Amino acid sequence: MIRNTRTQKGEVYRKRQKWYLRYFDFRVEDGQLERKRLCRPLGSVIDMKKSQAREEAKNFLATINKPTCRPETAVKLTDFIDSVYLPNRKQRMRPSTYRGYETIWRALKPFVQDLWIRDVKTFDIQNVLEEMGRTDRFGKNTMAHIKMFLSGAFVIAAQQGFFNGVNPVTDSSIPNVREPQDTYAYSLQEVLAMDAALPEPASTMIFTAAFTGTTRGELCGMRWENFRDGHMRIKDSIWNGITTDPKSKQSKRGIPIIRQLATRWGALRESQHNPIAGPVFPNGRGKAVDPDSVLRRVILPVLESIGIEWHGWHAFRRGAATNLHDIGVDDIIIRFWDTPMLL
Repeated sequence: MIRNTRTQKGEVYRKRQKWYLRYFDFRVEDGQLERKRLCRPLGSVIDMKKSQAREEAKNFLATINKPTCRPETAVKLTDFIDSVYLPNRKQRMRPSTYRGYETIWRALKPFVQDLWIRDVKTFDIQNVLEEMGRTDRFGKNTMAHIKMFLSGAFVIAAQQGFFNGVNPVTDSSIPNVREPQDTYAYSLQEVLAMDAALPEPASTMIFTAAFTGTTRGELCGMRWENFRDGHMRIKDSIWNGITTDPKSKQSKRGIPIIRQLATRWGALRESQHNPIAGPVFPNGRGKAVDPDSVLRRVILPVLESIGIEWHGWHAFRRGAATNLHDIGVDDIIIRFWDTPMLL
């Protein structure tokens, strides 16, 4: 229930080179709802006269005098994201995607400590982005992800009654920051050098990653019973022990397995005593092995010895279409990999 509050005009005053508004509003702190005396910056004395500052204060106080959000929703942005937004995202996202959200939040949180969610305006968001940009710690892609994260937070806030009005992130802009570095794709020469240097089954695991374009989780989810008629259908993606649906629709309907890889799989399956079912890459207990475990124990030491830098499993995915073309695979088959979803 929205409580009736007295109409207030507030007090506009100048402090150094800025105009401020002093007013009263409800705030939730330590789980308690209280009506508190607050202060809000209105703008620079260079950019606005006192009459303009008063008009800005009047517009802001209209939302206080006739509130559209319950007083109980007057929480800090940090509290809303920690207790509402992130739990909401965790329920709806793949674990690997959610981990990225947690990383973004750790970087963003120190810059939004003083913001109350229902008071946030576009200039507040712009100030946050500008302040982050001045640190020179964040590139353009990271800033774009931060802006997307914030925009999503205010979508959920509006849906759940914590915020009313136009999304304040929409009209903000990313400041001038460093351009993103080019993402890395392994070349055919690098793939073949790894394949020649690595022992089995790590060698075939690398070969599979390079010529199927699958993610680490999908690589872990490959099972012999789903390999039929030259195609591997991946029903599960396993990331850090958590099973989810595969990332791409292509994986669900079946990935074409080239002749060279099928031959390697035949030898691998025979070394496992030709199982009818089970993971393509099992661990000692017969469960799907975590590719990162193989990476740490086997792959990284060998790559260091042959002078090849590790750029992540996704570097195989980015180079899949080009490398398939370079070994003479038909363009019709390559089109399966050559999509924005995979590359």
